[in-house]
Amino acid sequence: MILFSIPVHEQPDVIVNQVENFTWFNPDCKIVLHVSGWMSKADVKEMHNKLSRYSHVFINDTRLWSGHMDGTQLKMHVVNCLYAQRNNIDYDHFCINASNDMFVKSGLQDHISSYDTGNLFKNEQQQVQKDWDELKHAKNDPLLQKIMKKHELQSIYSSQVEGSFYKKEIMDTMVKWIMEDGYYEIPGIYAHGTHRLNNRLARNIIYYIIKPTIKGMLYVKEEIYFPTLCQNLFSTILRYNYCYINWENGLKITKEEIDLIRSGDTDQLPYKKFIPYQEKPPLFCVKRVDRVLSDPIRQYITGLQS
Repeated sequence: MILFSIPVHEQPDVIVNQVENFTWFNPDCKIVLHVSGWMSKADVKEMHNKLSRYSHVFINDTRLWSGHMDGTQLKMHVVNCLYAQRNNIDYDHFCINASNDMFVKSGLQDHISSYDTGNLFKNEQQQVQKDWDELKHAKNDPLLQKIMKKHELQSIYSSQVEGSFYKKEIMDTMVKWIMEDGYYEIPGIYAHGTHRLNNRLARNIIYYIIKPTIKGMLYVKEEIYFPTLCQNLFSTILRYNYCYINWENGLKITKEEIDLIRSGDTDQLPYKKFIPYQEKPPLFCVKRVDRVLSDPIRQYITGLQS
């Protein structure tokens, strides 16, 4: 059984639409939502009311302030895993998605059932961007280095986070390590759910001033920590993500790409750098779908749910 972890930020109707989409294409799944601290009380109440009829959907009562490329996405999935532990939610695979992902094809559960993890698992030599700034941050991250040394992890790996997955036992172990040594890098900022710096100006200061100045602290940790920490924990790996993103087209998705994924002709997709290990991989969901109900791509995908 799959447990989807999804951080959500806004638009209760769009969140319901995403839940219905995930449920349609994954009828036996469970979903745990992390609700950003930025969402208003009125929107949170509306979301709770509209999702109350779904017994397989869980709304995490821990709410962190979400930022951009600063490690908060890692924390949201960590606290979602902790929520599942506290509430004894039964599942086999922890699947990581984003609020602007949508499924376009069924069959994910059967596809991943025999694997311990699925992610790109790229080492430094396999990076598409050799001067990737986030990798430089990871090399200077004292908390990551502490975890690696403590658990005898030899290399830093990276992966797109959307569409990656980990068996429950692996996820529980990684979260334990992160909570022990890798969660609190700068006490007091919004990334930890405090209210001290929770306005838009502060978010820009963190992103444009603090992040470039202090290396190894605020970066896309979710793309580094999970693939790095899992390196000695798995036996079987699916070395790509089940979520398709066209990084060369500004993350825009087209109807033509969706149709190729649904037909299985994934070798015809325009962006292939995300999948160096298979020529025709099965894919199941896409990103980025605008968080607006009237978006043509969202409407096209919703129309497939019948």
